[in-house]
Amino acid sequence: MSTQESIKQFDDYIKRLIQDLQLEDEEKRELEEELTQHLYDHYSSLQKQGLEKTEAVQTVLEQFGDIQMIQTEVNQSYPNAIKSHFLKESVIAILCIVASMIGPMILIGAHFQPYFIFAPLIALTFAYIIHHFIAKRQTDWKLSVIGIIVIYIFFLQLYKRMYGTSLSLEAYGGHLFTLDWNRLTGSSGLFEFATIHMMWYLIIAIQFITNNNYIPVWKRSFNSSFQYWAMLLIGVFLARFQSSAEWSVLFVNIFLLYAFLQQSISIKGIRIFSQKISRMFYRQTL
Repeated sequence: MSTQESIKQFDDYIKRLIQDLQLEDEEKRELEEELTQHLYDHYSSLQKQGLEKTEAVQTVLEQFGDIQMIQTEVNQSYPNAIKSHFLKESVIAILCIVASMIGPMILIGAHFQPYFIFAPLIALTFAYIIHHFIAKRQTDWKLSVIGIIVIYIFFLQLYKRMYGTSLSLEAYGGHLFTLDWNRLTGSSGLFEFATIHMMWYLIIAIQFITNNNYIPVWKRSFNSSFQYWAMLLIGVFLARFQSSAEWSVLFVNIFLLYAFLQQSISIKGIRIFSQKISRMFYRQTL
């Protein structure tokens, strides 16, 4: 048996194990990376001990155990994927709707209007579908790099068309980073050149802070960046078809905020936060 055939056996084993797990896609990918590393590390260890390739592969698979038994243990140890998914989407939706209600009042002094809620709900529906069924499906970091470059070129062209001007190299550099609140927000809400980039930097920073021993930080950075920019570009495109300028602004801002929160908020983080809140209330009742 060749090394390639041995690898295929491992890949088939992991694929069958992962496919029926009740986990979020992100959790499945992390577990897949972890199991793959363990399989091949153990395989290499057995080969160093003198086992033939065929025997080493068979030994690894036997020692890892029955797929159904492992699936049962994993599903019992991880929270239900549907509940976790609903929890994360609910948190993101609430934050987006609250931002759309208070944002116009703070930034431009607008009075509350019903479309401050209706427009975000429609935008969130589109954003959810596009993110989970299109943008999130892309996990190849090489394609993500190409996608980021292409999308960013389109973004610069759209920016030029929307504002009727192109940035000089000096002005472009000055807009890439700022802590000036007046430059971070405006009549277009968060859809400002500097704000879009600052959010991007935060997404990348979060990837470096997040502990993940099995998916390299640079892969996660490329994939999360692609999803962010892809969602933003699609949001700008869809905003052009809204019935009024106000709806367009809310629409693109919801897409921007949704894309940012999807890459910034994790199920694990929500669980830790909710546990801390629960413990705090429990102590107060004692």
